[in-house]
Amino acid sequence: MLEYKYRLLLLVVLVLIMTGCASKAQHTMKEDFDKSRIKLIAVLPVDNKTTDIKAPQLLRLKVVDELYFKGYTKIPLELIDKKLELLYSNSKKEESSIVAPSAVKELIDTDAVMYCTLSEGVSTGFIFYAPVTVAAECQLRSTKTGEILWSARYKSTDRNFDFTSKRLELKSYESFDSLIEEIADKLIETLPVGPNLLGQKYSIFMSKRRTG
Repeated sequence: MLEYKYRLLLLVVLVLIMTGCASKAQHTMKEDFDKSRIKLIAVLPVDNKTTDIKAPQLLRLKVVDELYFKGYTKIPLELIDKKLELLYSNSKKEESSIVAPSAVKELIDTDAVMYCTLSEGVSTGFIFYAPVTVAAECQLRSTKTGEILWSARYKSTDRNFDFTSKRLELKSYESFDSLIEEIADKLIETLPVGPNLLGQKYSIFMSKRRTG
């Protein structure tokens, strides 16, 4: 009888999932973004609105990697953090939002600064069903003018099923990491291609013209 109830509940959950709607990335961008000539982007520590300690660090690392693959020069996070320490009177972790773009320009001399916020990191467990939801947003601002050049936000949910709490907990933990990676990918996907990648495409194009 108990097994029958589990199967029935599982069927109901699956139906709810199939009828649900997936979230989509939303973004805005300055019309003349290309004129900004952004190459160096300082990714500041993530503003964490959740109780999770690991997630914001992971999100920051993923965003840096995605920017690199998008064609932007990678700046070591250790260098950024070391420079930011000059702004603080103690060694405690500070909110990234208090660092003004002009201050980043003075300390690190980048073209833009990226502020990211992790606003949701929820894992709600049931008997054998544990949906994990993660939401984040990033904003790119010019270090020269302080204006917002681009912003994006994305929310995603992963649903895990299992009949034991230990295996369900393990699946939820693994899916949390994959969601962070997905979010970083979806956010940076809306950002225009960087100069390094554009340069490679131009070189390939000219090479084909010369050999053609």
